[in-house]
Amino acid sequence: MLKAYISYRKNAVNAHGIHSPFVFEFYNEVVLKAKALDDEYIQHVRRTLLKDNREIEITDLGQGSKKGNSNSRKISELVKVQAVDRKYGRLLGRLVSYYKLDTCLELGTSLGIGTAHMAEYAKKVITIEGCPNIYSEAKKFWSPRFGNIEFVNAEFSSVLPQVLSSMDKLDLVYIDGNHGYEPTMDYFKQILSKAHNDTFIIFDDINWSEGMRRAWDEICSSKEIHVSMEFFRMGIVLKRHEQAKEHFVLKF
Repeated sequence: MLKAYISYRKNAVNAHGIHSPFVFEFYNEVVLKAKALDDEYIQHVRRTLLKDNREIEITDLGQGSKKGNSNSRKISELVKVQAVDRKYGRLLGRLVSYYKLDTCLELGTSLGIGTAHMAEYAKKVITIEGCPNIYSEAKKFWSPRFGNIEFVNAEFSSVLPQVLSSMDKLDLVYIDGNHGYEPTMDYFKQILSKAHNDTFIIFDDINWSEGMRRAWDEICSSKEIHVSMEFFRMGIVLKRHEQAKEHFVLKF
């Protein structure tokens, strides 16, 4: 992880190093303005969850956490380990807001903090969580506020084809679940078949493991992907076939 971070810091550029008009606009209007997003309610819930020491049983269907092996976890610990960082959550919210994205799909609800950032601005968010207890907690916390979130409790591979076929349009996909190489590539291929030219496909924890990094590098090199953007933790790709293929490592 440290080696990956050093490489990122060495190669990352700001707006002055971007020659693509689309990515230049993305950087100035989304990345640089994300920190100004009003997310106080979401942060209030995060603070509440960080004080919640109830323990729940975890059904881990993915690669799991690198911290601890117990099947029982405190809510507060799940927030610390799994929840999206505030700056990346704001990036999600600002992206949805600026491009006026209607329909978002999330693989890996966890306790729903990233879900909420998208739901503040999207017309609909479908979010899939494999663990029944985490699913129940997320739904309990966010359903009263957001009527535009559809919570699904299922293992990703068992329900993803059905969910994708039910969607008329797919504007954004946020993949923050099983961080293995093979599952990630499988999700990507399925999603790519449903994605339109300007669908944002977002991967969290691209440097989480060697397998995840390998998947990210292969996705960026895919002939179907013409724009790929990297922010150390998170990566974003789009088809955008009208553009010359290019990869960007952006300061964040």
